Amino acid sequence: MRINLRRALIFISSLVIFLYLLVFVLDIVYPEYLGVHNLSTLLSFRYGNGIAPHSPSLSSGWELYLGTTYDSIMLLPALLGSLKFDFTVMLASLLISSVAGIAIGFTAAKIGGGYRKAIIYITKIFSSAPYILVMLLVLYVARPMEIGIIIAISTGWSPFYILRSIKFFDDNTGNRQQYSYKKILAGFAPYFITDLGAITGVVTIITYFGFYFHNPFIVDIGNIMYLNGNISTFIQSGVWWVIIFPLAFITVFIGFAALLSYELNGGTDDATI
Repeated sequence: MRINLRRALIFISSLVIFLYLLVFVLDIVYPEYLGVHNLSTLLSFRYGNGIAPHSPSLSSGWELYLGTTYDSIMLLPALLGSLKFDFTVMLASLLISSVAGIAIGFTAAKIGGGYRKAIIYITKIFSSAPYILVMLLVLYVARPMEIGIIIAISTGWSPFYILRSIKFFDDNTGNRQQYSYKKILAGFAPYFITDLGAITGVVTIITYFGFYFHNPFIVDIGNIMYLNGNISTFIQSGVWWVIIFPLAFITVFIGFAALLSYELNGGTDDATI
């Protein structure tokens, strides 16, 4: 039996993304079944008092790590907690930036003239390298919490949707009266899929590298600021697995989102295997 490689890759990557999103939704709706009632359960250990989570051990039995106790962060809650935080921030940022960008782009395309040119010039400036500085500035000013990251990413990401929407509406000038939310969703679907992974990657960088959350008890289990960025101390402390496994877990999602986006935009030739 011969299999179309491109269709197979699209199916596999779509299935993986669907399962990630399904687990995310189930963890919100039925947290009592998946083990993460709230994100604070992932931070049951205390800073500076010598209590630290123990790394996995086959001799202890893997079932030991499917829950949370007072002095230990278990593997499954760490994975789900990371998923819950990163996806919440990612989806909120994607929604805000896309809605704002499409709305501004639509008005620019409809009004045209000097207003359209001004929007394009300003947007191109903020969608170049300086947009990263804008995000960092917002992160610095905003309080270190979820809303701060959401505002920062939305501010930095909306220019991309402004430029995309201007092009989209310009290309459909003759059919402007026939616009519907279905056509808009269809036109922007490839961008949404791309940004599922891209924005998740930005969230992961912000949280896991610890340059934003100066308080080690704020939300994300990926923050290692309490170790002052000393990798050797971090590894020797025995908490490495609390970060490495969730980081790998999130990275898999980012990779499959990028793969799906690539395949939907042409990607692999229609070869068979």
